[in-house]
This record gives sequence, C-alpha cells and structure tokens, in this order.
Amino acid sequence: MGWLVVSILAILMLSNLMERYFSWWSASFRWPFFCILLVLNIFGLLIVDIRSWRRKRSLQELSHQLIVLASEKPETKITWETNSFPELQELIKAFNRVNNHSQQLYQEELKVEKSKDEMMSNISHDLRTPLTTIIGYLGLVVNQTQTLSAEEQQKYIKTAYDKSNQMKALVEDLFEFSKTQSQDVNLNLTQFNLGDLFAQLLASYELEAQQRGITLSYDISPKLIVMYGDSDKLARVFINLLNNAFKYADGATFIKLTAQIKERNMAEIHVVNNGAAIPSASIKELFDRFYRVDNSRNSSTGGSGLGLAIVKGIVSQHQGKIWVESDQDLTAFIIKMPLSQSEEESNDSPGKN
Repeated sequence: MGWLVVSILAILMLSNLMERYFSWWSASFRWPFFCILLVLNIFGLLIVDIRSWRRKRSLQELSHQLIVLASEKPETKITWETNSFPELQELIKAFNRVNNHSQQLYQEELKVEKSKDEMMSNISHDLRTPLTTIIGYLGLVVNQTQTLSAEEQQKYIKTAYDKSNQMKALVEDLFEFSKTQSQDVNLNLTQFNLGDLFAQLLASYELEAQQRGITLSYDISPKLIVMYGDSDKLARVFINLLNNAFKYADGATFIKLTAQIKERNMAEIHVVNNGAAIPSASIKELFDRFYRVDNSRNSSTGGSGLGLAIVKGIVSQHQGKIWVESDQDLTAFIIKMPLSQSEEESNDSPGKN
C-alpha cells in the first residue's frame, strides 16, 4: 500500500510539472495520463507481489521437503522444480548432488560395517574350530581317568600340533591382510631381478610338483626384467597364487609363470595353469576375504580364505591391478603393475579391496 501512495503522489507531481512547463497541457490530458500511469503502476506492483509470493511459496516448499528428507526419507531427493527462479532451481540441484554423495558415503559405511561383522564371524569360526579340536585331544591326553596307549597319545598330540599350526597360519594371514589394508604401511623398496625371483619360488615347489605330476616353468620376455618394489611382499603374492593353483587347480598338468613388458614401464605377469575352470559366477568375488569357490568354511583344501585378498592388497600397494581369466583350457591370474615404484606412490597407496 505504501508503494501505491508514493506512486500516486509521483504521478500528481509529474502532472503539475507538465502543466507548468507545457502550455498545451490541460485537464483533458491530465486525468487520462494520470489513470494510465496509475493502472500501469498498479499492474507492475501486482507482478512484483505475485513474484514475491511465488518466491516465498517456493522457499516454503523447499524448506518443507528438506525437513521431510532430514527426518523421514533421507535417501530420496527433491523432485520439485521451480522454473520461474533459476537460481533456486540450481540450489535444488546442488542439494540433490550433495545428498546423493552423502547417501553413497552412508551406503559404503554400511557395507564396511557389514564386512567387518562378517569378517569377525569368519575369524571366530576359523579360530574356534581348530581350538576346539586342540582342547579336545589334549584333554584326552591329560585325563587321568582314561588310560591311553603310547600310539594313541602320539596320534592325539600330532593332531593337536597340526591344528595349532593351522591356527598359526590363520593368525599370520590375518596379520598380513591387516597390513595390506593399512594406510600407513611403507614398502621396503629394493631392486630385484624378476626372473631370479621366479626361479627361487618354483624351486621350493619342485618336490610337491613331482609328487602331483605337475610341470613347473617360467618365461620372461625380455630375458632380463628388473623391478623396483618390495620383493618380499611380491614374493608373497606369487607364493599365494602358486598355493592357490596347487590347491584348487584339479587335474592340472602344468603351472607356468610368465612376465613381459607390454607398455612403457609396465610389467604384465601371468600365473597360468590348465586345471579345472573357475566358475564365472565366482570370478567377481574371488578376491574377497574369506571367499572360497567351494563355498565351504571347512574345506578339505585348508587355508584361511585370505590368500587372494592379500594378493590383491599387495598388488594395489604397488599401484597395480589383478584379475582372472578362466575357461575350460586355461586359468590365468594376471597382474599389471609398474616396473618401478616411487616412494610417494608406495607410501600413499591405499590397500583397499
């Protein structure tokens, strides 16, 4: 109302000025001029008021939807649009982007928590099983009410000893796996000959390979590939992959390690066997901790179920990646990583699965 009064006074003053300085100006012009300007002014004020009301209503609607999202449905987004106010629409889009990102982080956090719970459950199971056996057999040995022969005592003690070693291997794998997940682990970077590493590793498996009728070999192209990395950790990678091949490559007649330089400063390493193919449904989960293709926590093949998860973690620490290709003829674990590691990259690399 105040703006309308001011507008009327301004029109009257303008009319008086026109009458004073222009002789042709008269009452016959004054009132039509006054009415036209008054109507235009009222119309303009109405437009401003309508836009102001719509803006206020838009802000109220936005505020209401934000309250709903915060208290009831934080996983949804604002679908309401206000094309009349582009700046407000940009605010809605920005909020939806932030909300989507927050929901992604929230889902990732839930996934991590669920993974931790599953990990603790699996650890408890894998530790409890051999521990129960150890207590049971040692209980028979120390039980004074039951007389055991020397042969029976030896059998029970040996079983308890074997289960103790199984627990020791599991604890060591857990420790190694935890190191691959740490953000603060530093690699012990040294220069080493990849061919010599292959030869040393395969030599340690010769007896087992002969007993199982498996031929071991390796091939390097070019003949000399010098890498700069943590040789101990990378040796653990190939040991785990070789152990995996011996355990799960049913019917295999050979296991072969190959390495070649396909791109500048990048080595591609294959661990190949001709055993039974890995089911395609299992390949995606193969590097998950505690995952076994046979889906059994009491597999006769033994192992902690952490071997390939450790492999992936160490390869990631070396700025590399690993994947599996498997068909009826061959199964190949393929690693691609830089020939040389920089101190900054190795120290900053996340060992995440």
